[in-house]
Amino acid sequence: MTKTIEPKFTMITKGIDGSEGPVFDTKGRFYAVAPMESADDNRETGQFMDGIAGKLYSVNLNTGEKQVVCTPQFNGYGGRPAGCQSDKDDNIWIADMRLGLLKYDGKENCKQFGVVDSDGNPLNGGNDLVFDDDGNLWFTGPGSPVAPSVEDRTTIFAEPTGRIYCLPKGSEVPIKVDDNFRFCNGIAVTGSLLLVAETMTKQIIAYDVTGPGRVTNRRVWAQVPKGAEQGGPDGMDFDERGRLLVANHGGSHIEVYPPEGGDEPIIRIRCPFKTPSNVHFAQNSNVCYVTEHDTNGVWAFEWECKGALMYCDK
Repeated sequence: MTKTIEPKFTMITKGIDGSEGPVFDTKGRFYAVAPMESADDNRETGQFMDGIAGKLYSVNLNTGEKQVVCTPQFNGYGGRPAGCQSDKDDNIWIADMRLGLLKYDGKENCKQFGVVDSDGNPLNGGNDLVFDDDGNLWFTGPGSPVAPSVEDRTTIFAEPTGRIYCLPKGSEVPIKVDDNFRFCNGIAVTGSLLLVAETMTKQIIAYDVTGPGRVTNRRVWAQVPKGAEQGGPDGMDFDERGRLLVANHGGSHIEVYPPEGGDEPIIRIRCPFKTPSNVHFAQNSNVCYVTEHDTNGVWAFEWECKGALMYCDK
């Protein structure tokens, strides 16, 4: 039987347009992204060919002060950064809906990892990403092909055009792992279990990982309660007990599943907002940070146990 709880949520900051991608680097610095910012918002019109100018922010968790640290741009096209992960060297890797896969070095440099996959096909725009224990980077690509292709924010929700990719450690070119997703979104991995949120079907899809970029046994691992018609499972993260916390965008809850998944969550965490977009634990802590789209904010709450260690912290 599902239990609903309502912990105390504390707002950290707001006004990050399309607030997403919460992440810590190894030094405890916190970042989030604003995929929906435009060039007009920042008087940058003319520098960006299609007016899109999403940003990576650093956020002071004590004061709520936020600072733009990166505005990705390649060949005149700005990005829609949507998900972040840190590696062991404090590079921030970004899944970007317009630019694909990016790496920001924490200083001034941002690198784009190609516009095609290992088969030579156009790379879909990226949404979320995760490192496995071996340093291979898995990411979802629900979007239309990266710029300069015209951005499509209609078909990607209606048709099964989503793909998942893997950038093997040390590689420069992503491998297409699988396709046929109706907006693949959040992604998580523990051991050899890879989980992908398929937003429009309200499902979490599982695979068994057999090697870098190689999976088998695609199956439905969990069903997510229905919220908004175009909402569903978004970003997600494991706790140290192997339970998966899933942001139910449009559903006003974070859904919690046991290590084996299931047809319904075992716990529903009621949020003080309707549109949680992602979750991420502080290192070695039970404090979970949540991004959301009601106020485009970042919030924090205390969970029952610590989060699982990320690749960068192991």
